[in-house]
Amino acid sequence: MCGIVGYMGPRKATDVLLQGLKMLEYRGYDSSGMAYVWRNQIKVHKKEGKVASLEASLPETPSAHCGLAHTRWATHGKVTDANAHPHLSASGRVAIVHNGIIDNYHALKAELLGKGYAFKSETDSEVIAHLIEDNLKSYPAEAPEDAVRRTLGRLVGTYGIIALFQDEPELLIGAKNGSPLVVGQGNDEIYLASDPAAFIGATRNAAFLEDREMVIIRKNEWITKTLQNEVVAREAEALSWSAESAVLGEFPHYFVKEIFEEPEALRRALGHGGRLLGDFGTAKLGGLNLESRDLLDIKRVVFVAMGSALYAAQVGAYLLETVARIPASAEDASEFRYRNPIVDKDTLYFAVSQSGETADTIQAVQELQQRGGRVLGVVNAVGSTIARLCKGGVYIHAGPEISVTSSKAFLGQMAVMALLTLLLGRMRILSLARGREIIESLLALPGLMEVALQQSPTIHNLAKKYLKYKNFLYMGRGIQYPVALEGALKLKEISYVHAEGFSSGGLKHGPLALVGPETPSVFLITEGDSFDKVLSNIQEVKARRGPVIAVTNSDDPRLASLVDDVVRVPKTEELLAPFLTLIPLQLFAYYTAVELGVDVDRPRNLAKSVTTE
Repeated sequence: MCGIVGYMGPRKATDVLLQGLKMLEYRGYDSSGMAYVWRNQIKVHKKEGKVASLEASLPETPSAHCGLAHTRWATHGKVTDANAHPHLSASGRVAIVHNGIIDNYHALKAELLGKGYAFKSETDSEVIAHLIEDNLKSYPAEAPEDAVRRTLGRLVGTYGIIALFQDEPELLIGAKNGSPLVVGQGNDEIYLASDPAAFIGATRNAAFLEDREMVIIRKNEWITKTLQNEVVAREAEALSWSAESAVLGEFPHYFVKEIFEEPEALRRALGHGGRLLGDFGTAKLGGLNLESRDLLDIKRVVFVAMGSALYAAQVGAYLLETVARIPASAEDASEFRYRNPIVDKDTLYFAVSQSGETADTIQAVQELQQRGGRVLGVVNAVGSTIARLCKGGVYIHAGPEISVTSSKAFLGQMAVMALLTLLLGRMRILSLARGREIIESLLALPGLMEVALQQSPTIHNLAKKYLKYKNFLYMGRGIQYPVALEGALKLKEISYVHAEGFSSGGLKHGPLALVGPETPSVFLITEGDSFDKVLSNIQEVKARRGPVIAVTNSDDPRLASLVDDVVRVPKTEELLAPFLTLIPLQLFAYYTAVELGVDVDRPRNLAKSVTTE
């Protein structure tokens, strides 16, 4: 879950690397560091803490034109300067940065200790630097490329690696297995990073490495090879993201910026490539790479996902069953492959992930494919591992999401679920007229979301009012239940205030014991079949003197007289209401975090892409 970046070009490498680290800090920020070659010696600077700590500690750096850098999210070893990357080999001939986990590092470390190598860190990564140097010593006639290849052959686990060499100051070697690595091709300069965000301000031309591949970068040229030394033909392609989308602009934090980008993100998700076919009342998702006959044969849909993506998938499963009348479920990817899942040919599987690099979801995809399952992707990051593993799927086109906490990607995932529901529903049960009604409602949503966002000052005041409380309950029913789960997750992610999401129908089955004057309840209550049931749940909470915040699209006077505070969102179809009730929950979490003075975009202990199991 670390961020890595390398640079080769005419500019001062330390400046470029520092900017790249700042753009990748959301991937890990326990410590950071950089290395470059100057006067036949590898110089390393690293520091515990955020990238700002590294920047403040840097001496006046020379004009080296090649280097690598890293921002760490700790897995092996405490958060210390010594455990920060880059790691040097024993004699200082090699420096490496590494993202991933080396499963057999204990055995490799014991072997290297037996040869007299001394370790300066507690990390698994340091063995890589020593192994490369050991191979350079053992096979002096071979090039550094061969030493890296021999080293990779010894590693068991996941890695995204960049290596720098004292003896060849204009050489970078990268390699990938289960952890992302992408080449950025600029004007007379080359980047290598775990995420295109590291170089998106300089170039949009990128090439993504596949597993068990290496890239050898020399001045103004790069070549990709397999670990068997076979050349792989690969060219950089233009990304759709722009540099402006990764800049804060007038906003104080990326999280709130990305919330306010949600209407436009939804327009892109719905409108990209003419996805809505108004004349036919259906959707077109060409990226699925399935014929209509194939889709008609599908008897069941299963989503695998983690975190916020799992809650978006739960919304999708509800839509598919309710509207398209197809059995559907959403599965926790981390549990899915360990329970010996039943995979059948009539089920269509979707892997849902913002980054496309979520380790548990990737492993679920591989397990499904091993068993003959047909798996498609719902991802945001073009060229990501899941996008390449799956033979088809749908991009959500949310644009870069820099804040660790997901906002517009969650909404984009729900949008794809709605499109999929429309497509499959029209093939089965939905009439043309009903399909057109849904399209009309979908197209109206971005404008309604902009109206909901206008309540931002009101929600800020609400956050101030409830700032003293340490525990919150979030409750919804039906399609609002996963939105309640997402709202609770947002509050605890960025404000560190404890919150739990429940089905309001399950209130009397345990959660009611938590209700009291010291625990506010946030209820999602929208017009529809479950309105009176949820209203009854609110009455049960109020009978026990629990404070209640209602997020609603209803003008029912019973509700207004019953709750302590009401946040109203515009009305839409009952099954599309989550697109609107989501916004106040995101804003409430944001303003709570702001008032508490915590780091909104980089919550403690979390990283954007969970690329290790």
